[in-house]
Amino acid sequence: MNLSFAHFNYHENLDQQRALFKDCFPETNGEVIQGNDHYLWKFHSFPNIVTSWEYVSYLGKEMTGYYAAIPYRYKIGEKTTSVGMVCDVMTSSKHRGKGIFTKMGTYSTRELSTKVPFTMGYPIRKEVIPGHLKVGWEMPFSMPLYMKFLRLNALLSRKKIGFMAPLANVFISIYNGIVKNRPNNKYRFSLVEDIIEIQGYDSFIKEWNSSVKNALIKDLPFAVWRYGAPERDYKFLTVFTKEEKLIGFVSFRNIIKEGVPSYGLLDYMVLPGYEDCHGLINKGLADCAKKEKVEAIMTMMSKNSASKYQLLKNGFFKSPFTFQLIIKNLTKEFSDEELFDEKSWHLMWVDSDDL
Repeated sequence: MNLSFAHFNYHENLDQQRALFKDCFPETNGEVIQGNDHYLWKFHSFPNIVTSWEYVSYLGKEMTGYYAAIPYRYKIGEKTTSVGMVCDVMTSSKHRGKGIFTKMGTYSTRELSTKVPFTMGYPIRKEVIPGHLKVGWEMPFSMPLYMKFLRLNALLSRKKIGFMAPLANVFISIYNGIVKNRPNNKYRFSLVEDIIEIQGYDSFIKEWNSSVKNALIKDLPFAVWRYGAPERDYKFLTVFTKEEKLIGFVSFRNIIKEGVPSYGLLDYMVLPGYEDCHGLINKGLADCAKKEKVEAIMTMMSKNSASKYQLLKNGFFKSPFTFQLIIKNLTKEFSDEELFDEKSWHLMWVDSDDL
């Protein structure tokens, strides 16, 4: 097999790459992420001198594989470093089973080892895991999908038992009324749809970052980019003290999951010492969801983070769906102990390219 590799030139070959994306991710058919605008936002507008690294494989002139990473900035202990957030890894459906996925991984991570100390990814498809492991990726811990149902109309209708929804809704309402933290009246929450409108965001992020050992640098330039995806709308729930100090932040957007109108929580941050605001956060989310007839709230995070953010105490449960954090320690600048300890991290959908 005459397989060749190259750095991707989107000026010349974007149409081929977009065709490959449609082939590899048919579930996105008709969605904005298949278009050129989304690609250009994602890989060529990141607020950094280098906006992405992209690699491709060819059989003759046919593009058979693609492998990309975005240079997310992280604080790891006391150091700040760029990290390769790997995404859009794909192999042509016509050429699977020929080792292209593994060879693409070997080539791409070797190239990335001259750029970043390690790479990260969040695959949910179990079938891709062996290919990553073959080229040296490791799986430090899993990140389950946590869900909270507010109504069961859509879910039960999908299962052809919609007639049971009225009774089921009574039970879920009782359950959510019992399993919740009380809202604390010493705080107030606010909802906005533009990250720039949030007063005190930068100072909040600096204080929050200092409280987490390993954390994504989510300063305002990053946030404006991350929540600026084409044709996507985000909401931000913020919690303030009576002195108008920002102490809690949740970002989310409307999604449809398995036919259920839902909120997907991208990020959830609370400053240390203000853990008694979780009840208010969950009340704010539920109130907003009911107004928009949203029936479920879901998020991806580690089991340790779920405990810290009191998800189970506020009506969430761990679903059967699980994402897997994978890391490839390329240069050993950071030890495996620094990178693989679940308790050192705060990771959610905002750390990936999802939602």
